[in-house]
Amino acid sequence: MADSLTRLLQTLRPCLSTELVAALVKEGVAPATARQRVSRSTEIKKLAHLVFPRGARFVYLQSDYASPEFWHELVKRLLQHSASYGGGLAALMARGGVMPVRHFLIACGAPIAQKGHIPAQGVLDRLKSAQLVTCFDAPGIGECIELAQTVEATPWELNRLRARLNTEAVLLSAVKDWARNLALVSYNTVALRDTDDGQPRVGTFNWDLTGASYLGPLTQWDKAANKKKPGYLVCDVLLGVNVAAHELQPFINKCTSLRALAKVGRCMQVFVADGYTPEAFALARENGVVPATTTSLFGLEVAKALRELTDILKDAYLRPDSFDRVAAVFDKLSHIEGAATNLRGALFEYIVADLVRQRDPHTSIDLNEILKDDAGGQAEVDVLVYHANQSVRFIECKGYKPGGTVPDEMVEVWLKERIPVMRRSPQATWQWRECRQVFEYWTSGVLSVRARGLIADEAARVKRYDLRVVEGDELGRLVAGTNSTALKKTFRQHFQAHPLSEIERVAKRPPRRLAIPPPSRLSTRNPQDFEITTPLLGAPTADDDALDDVVDNSNS
Repeated sequence: MADSLTRLLQTLRPCLSTELVAALVKEGVAPATARQRVSRSTEIKKLAHLVFPRGARFVYLQSDYASPEFWHELVKRLLQHSASYGGGLAALMARGGVMPVRHFLIACGAPIAQKGHIPAQGVLDRLKSAQLVTCFDAPGIGECIELAQTVEATPWELNRLRARLNTEAVLLSAVKDWARNLALVSYNTVALRDTDDGQPRVGTFNWDLTGASYLGPLTQWDKAANKKKPGYLVCDVLLGVNVAAHELQPFINKCTSLRALAKVGRCMQVFVADGYTPEAFALARENGVVPATTTSLFGLEVAKALRELTDILKDAYLRPDSFDRVAAVFDKLSHIEGAATNLRGALFEYIVADLVRQRDPHTSIDLNEILKDDAGGQAEVDVLVYHANQSVRFIECKGYKPGGTVPDEMVEVWLKERIPVMRRSPQATWQWRECRQVFEYWTSGVLSVRARGLIADEAARVKRYDLRVVEGDELGRLVAGTNSTALKKTFRQHFQAHPLSEIERVAKRPPRRLAIPPPSRLSTRNPQDFEITTPLLGAPTADDDALDDVVDNSNS
């Protein structure tokens, strides 16, 4: 009996218990006997916590658990019978098997709370109970979710995740500009994910981008309130994959459920990706969803720049040409409002890394290295500079607003939490034990007097490692001392001549005293010297010609 079930599953691959029973019946086993064999078998595995219609279970061999085929077959059957759980796994798999929890609650296709529907948090909890996913804290990103049996996201996977998130942030800023410029949305109503105001929400769902719209086809008249009721633009994004139909299905589920809500206005529903399979494109069109691509919205050059940005940011180590590539991509994207803000932190890390590469001896320079101690603590090193048998430098980068003061709390966390973890990590205690360890804090802003005092006190107390601070003015001198035109230009454009720093410089200047104009000559002339005439309506006059010249000059 056990051999026959194992043999069948090797042929069928992971499937529902009802499918396995049907295969036994096809071989001549009575239906009741076949059901008993499957339910009593200890040779095959049955997935817990997720029950399918008619009490069916998902069955598999232990050797198939967590394999690509296991996930594919499970998602396929969940989407057929349980859109909530299937949508959650499909969204996670579409994003490489790891993503922030806050984004999972948007992408899984389940509502925040809605009668008769499983909430997004409930989907996450049930998948965790079934041991299909696990959660962990990723430094610099926050709480993340990943597929089970992944063991733990590697630094390379986290860099890839971080690169995708940064690029999608730029893409959402571009979509925001696009919607505003076309007047698709009311200008000040656009909301983006990961803002201080919480996640964008329309109806019972969270989205990556939302905005109220007063376009004619989207607005309705609210008789009770006696006023116009706006519609909405809602949008989710996914970069880095050619979206397949099952990966788009969670978004389709959100859209169809939203339309069933009577109190929510009409919505234009847009999904933005690099591309779609023919099946996914047809699925979007059939369900009235706009399947947009970066190329169709913004043109080939911007789409290519977004792909290049992802490729560059996911590199874990600095190449000799890395900064030149970064600077070129940033120039292509600089016209997008908000792009500089979203990418300032990543750009500043590259500036610091390239500055160290040009000035100081080193064996290797790594970006966004994750260090862990035996107690489970972990800390991210923005720039790790290793000089064999000499020194290892742990550089904390804060691309803070130009000229702004870094909050003291950031410095305290660095001193009291991050440095101890780095010091206790196995690399620090074994691999780098012969090297002098230096912990450095680099910022484009400035530190407060209190923060400098905290660092000075800690530097005087410790003997086994060094502390160093590089602030705005000193950083500017270091950049100016290099021979890199691209480095100087980028630093000046994004951190010295940035509008925020220009405003602060102007505010600090002493007010200038306006010169007293000379007395008007008109006051010395007699009223009779003027001849008042009334030109024909619409007839040009000499004064009109002069005014036209002034207007033309002002616009030139």
